[in-house]
Amino acid sequence: MALRPGDGARTLADVALAELREAIVSGEIPPGSPIRLQEYVERLSMSTVPIREALRFLEQKGLIERRPHRGVVVSDMSATDLEDTYNIRLDLESMAVRKAAPRISPKDHQYLLGLVDEYEKALRADDGSAPDVHTKLHMSIYEFADSRWLRLLLPTLWDNSERYRRLQIPVRGTIEQRVEEHRTLVEACCSGDPDVAAEELQAHLSRTMVRAIALLRAQESDAAAADSAVTAS
Repeated sequence: MALRPGDGARTLADVALAELREAIVSGEIPPGSPIRLQEYVERLSMSTVPIREALRFLEQKGLIERRPHRGVVVSDMSATDLEDTYNIRLDLESMAVRKAAPRISPKDHQYLLGLVDEYEKALRADDGSAPDVHTKLHMSIYEFADSRWLRLLLPTLWDNSERYRRLQIPVRGTIEQRVEEHRTLVEACCSGDPDVAAEELQAHLSRTMVRAIALLRAQESDAAAADSAVTAS
């Protein structure tokens, strides 16, 4: 859920950033759509200064871009972009779990299993909190890698791929399957074996991303065919 004033955010810019990020990642603001500054001034009851600060941060993360004569728009989505994001995530997240596996204690193991239970509850409640818990679970695993640069890089890649992941959730299997998949991932990462952790992480990402890439490629092919038919007529 997007943060709003009073939710404990440190600054107004934090509030604006959380609101805009959620609107973009959830698809509330579709790809290619303009972000109108005045709309968010009114929506968040704040000046333009913190909103502009949030927009600069989102531009650095690649979620928005500036276009001539159009201003600030949400970055486009494509199969090529997702595949690029996926390949980089595959490398960096595999590195993260390899580094994390030997560092996870039995106490940490129980903490991560607790997050899996929390994820299941959120999925069953269907109250919109599952994506946040899902993010928390993954980032908690990667945190054990104890790498400053992975902490900086992974959230940016995660936010971009999260836009795509949410699009294809309906074809991701049952709640039971998704929970068991994450429980298996946690067990692999807590095995103490970097190879086991990396292998399961790669399988987990592939199950999500390969299907999403194929779905997007099919949609792009259908759209191209429709455009050709219109042109031909």
